[in-house]
Amino acid sequence: MFLPCRLLIVDDHQLLTQSLAALLAGEPDLQVAAQLNSGSALLAWLTRAPSPLPADVLLLDLHLPPPDGFALLPELRLKWPSLRVLVFSTLATPEVVARTQAGGAKGFVPKSADAEQLLAAIRAVHAGATAFPKLAAAAVPSPAAGSLLKLQRLSAREREIVGLICEGLTTRDVAHRLSLSEFTVSTHRRNILHKLELHNVAALAQFAREHGL
Repeated sequence: MFLPCRLLIVDDHQLLTQSLAALLAGEPDLQVAAQLNSGSALLAWLTRAPSPLPADVLLLDLHLPPPDGFALLPELRLKWPSLRVLVFSTLATPEVVARTQAGGAKGFVPKSADAEQLLAAIRAVHAGATAFPKLAAAAVPSPAAGSLLKLQRLSAREREIVGLICEGLTTRDVAHRLSLSEFTVSTHRRNILHKLELHNVAALAQFAREHGL
């Protein structure tokens, strides 16, 4: 039985998503499951979706209303590992491509690519292959570089909170020190662990010591 590749398109440029949908409509093996315009809309769609997911490949822009593509990648890998992510972005430097690969993307297509390149990448990713441009070959991150990429996900406030947690301050103490609510600090702590792909404060303290946070 013929089963087309079901695509999620996430980009905040409506004209682009409409153009992509029109392009894909002419491809019998490709089917648009949904078009979304923000990271929060994507997470809401995935949370409501039945299991197994009614989508195979996610065509993801990096610059989105929060959370952006960089922040989404590790969460998608952890929560929806069956969804294969193909990044589609104007930023195509070796560093950016390597960062998306470290985050769990299966491919990267610059927005300067032609339709044939994009369609080939979608089909390759759907088939289980990867589709990264050659410029990424020399930029595949080492384990140490991977840790640095994780650190880049943290905001200045999150780094500050990491430092206070590692001093032994409780959530209440941190909230008092920074004039924040305990709920806000708890949310920051949860986001920090998620971004660094850690599971508890002990692991966070060790990571901080190893990386000078």
